Amino acid sequence: MSTIDKQRIAAIRKLEQLGYTFAGDDWIHSASDAAVVAPSITDELHAMLVKRADDLEGCPAGSDEERELAAIERAIGAYEAVRWPTGKVAGGKG
Repeated sequence: MSTIDKQRIAAIRKLEQLGYTFAGDDWIHSASDAAVVAPSITDELHAMLVKRADDLEGCPAGSDEERELAAIERAIGAYEAVRWPTGKVAGGKG
């Protein structure tokens, strides 16, 4: 393993120890960000994005809809990493 690989692994471990999560294509600090966002509002927006993503499922490759779906999927992933950092919903089935 090269030195740069060891540095990358160490950097990732350090970011995770500091409470950061990688979502979409950026690191976010879920410990403080989740407390700032009002869950009732953001959960409703999340549901709307999930519905729109479902509506776009199966769209033609290379279309504007495919690009929109990709952007929505990134937004959903980033939100879920902050909202449910352990991947589980309290009292949920998963």
